[in-house]
Amino acid sequence: MPPPPFARWVSGMAGDRFEAIRADDAPPIESVDELRRHYDRINSARLEVANRHYPVETEALVINGIPAQLVRRPSAPPDKILICLHGGAFMWGNGAGALIEAVPVAAVADMAVLAVEYRLAPEHPYPCAVLDVLTVIDDLRSKNPALKLGIYGCSAGAVLTAQVVSRMIQRGDRLPEGIAMLHAAGVDLGGDSLEMAALLNGTADAAAVQRLHDLPYFAGTDPKDASVFPGEHPAVLARFPPALLVSGTRDFAASSVTVMHRRLRAAGREAELTMFDGMWHAHHVDVDLPESREVFALLAAFFQKRLC
Repeated sequence: MPPPPFARWVSGMAGDRFEAIRADDAPPIESVDELRRHYDRINSARLEVANRHYPVETEALVINGIPAQLVRRPSAPPDKILICLHGGAFMWGNGAGALIEAVPVAAVADMAVLAVEYRLAPEHPYPCAVLDVLTVIDDLRSKNPALKLGIYGCSAGAVLTAQVVSRMIQRGDRLPEGIAMLHAAGVDLGGDSLEMAALLNGTADAAAVQRLHDLPYFAGTDPKDASVFPGEHPAVLARFPPALLVSGTRDFAASSVTVMHRRLRAAGREAELTMFDGMWHAHHVDVDLPESREVFALLAAFFQKRLC
């Protein structure tokens, strides 16, 4: 069944890109290595577009054994940094996948962005990714205790952002000045958006999108653990830093994003939510869409305010 038509305010470019994504008949992927190669090809092409639109400098780093990419314009201030946590179901996204989420934000916000290439599942399940990010943050703060820090992530990276904050709260750390969670949050998938994803996106089977807790990254974890899904724990949320949440009406994770927003507000925290009509999961990785440029502007404005 074809998906419903877009409203008139959805850009023509977004409509064309949506149809191209739907028409892409990817071959069956039978191994994690194939999955990673498949998405790396896609993300490498996207990164070429990002580099054309958003000129920045990129430096490969290894921080206490954790690979990372430092992305910045020469004018970026030295006392502020954003940690970028890429998506990819905790199984892919290192390399080009991390950079496509860092390059536009570094350019638009004029801030240094550190894209952390955390360890991936199934080889490295939870809490490996969390520990990698904390290792990087600890190193940054040890070298510059006054450093102003923001964290943002999309999809798996949004979940990881919430997990990292939860661990920092447990450790008694100084928290980031602000965080952003895009197209996922600190709760599991569910709700109307998951049930309606097949209809809205014209795909055959909503069951193709599983619960987050079924992913290899979460093997052996307790979903009731506040370090796994912090959004289920009001006492933890009550200590969260200011947050920006972003999703789209055709995103299977939209319900979890809106629930996280409501719970942060109920816990007395400062939280902003922007929903993009017609947009699908992680639409902003197609960096040249007008709606993607809106996302980058939202992130820039949010972090410029929080890290001032």
